[in-house]
This record gives sequence, structure tokens and C-alpha cells, in this order.
Amino acid sequence: MAEVALSEELLCSDGGRSASYFIHLAQLQLLKADYCSASCPLSHQDPDAWALNGHCHYLRGEFHEAEESYEWSFKFQQKPSDSHIVLLRLGSSYFMQEKLEDFCRAEEALTEANHLDNQNAEVWAYLSLICLKSGKKEEAEKFYKYAIRVMIYY
Repeated sequence: MAEVALSEELLCSDGGRSASYFIHLAQLQLLKADYCSASCPLSHQDPDAWALNGHCHYLRGEFHEAEESYEWSFKFQQKPSDSHIVLLRLGSSYFMQEKLEDFCRAEEALTEANHLDNQNAEVWAYLSLICLKSGKKEEAEKFYKYAIRVMIYY
């Protein structure tokens, strides 16, 4: 069904493939787990294109490249439509680096993701891990309890 909608968009668009077409095609390929094909031409003005590019890199395990794309997606006045996921994955990527400065960046990104959706157990769990690795045991325990509570109720 999505392929049909994409072909209709391609046929109806004036002058060929639009930015919207490429973004929707990349989203479809991403959903099909075709991470190598799920890229779209980067428009330096489109935060969603940068976010999609970041998702492709993240899911291929190319965390440094994902971080760069995710960071670019927030340099525009308009934020990516999936800001929560972008921030979650950005924080996760920083966390996996296991360097002190990246822990601080991870905590910032995950805190922002938490402000966007405080019912995501994964965000609470990452915040708990960061606090644990940073020696903030009481805070880590509190965040862990939130993660469990959110997981049980949702």
C-alpha cells in the first residue's frame, strides 16, 4: 500500500521527485529494515531528513555518524517531527561511548527526551545507568524505580 502511495506521489509531482517523496521512501525502507537503502538526499534545511539519516546510521551501528546527523537535525528553527526518538537515540549513542563528557551530553539529551515524554521506561533506564556510572546512587535508584513503574503501568 505504501509503495502505491509513493508511486502516486511520484506521478503527481511536477518535475519529478520531491523532498517529500525521498523522505517517505526513506521512512518506508527504514520500516522494512533496509537500512542501507533508507537514505534520502540531505536537504540542509530539513530536520526530518537529517533525523532519518541519523536513524539509518544508528540502526547500522554507525554511532558517530548518527550523532552528527542527529545534532544537525536540531540546528534548525523547526525541530524533527520525531524529536523524542532522536533525543533518545542521541543520548543512547553518547552513553555507549562511555566517556565522561559523553555521559554529560547523554544526560542532557535524555533529560530533554524525558521532558517530551516522561512515560518512556527506556529513557528512565538510561538516566538511571548514567547516574549509576557517575556515582549518583540515590538518583540512579530513583530513576530505576520510575522506569519500573512506567513499565508496569504502560
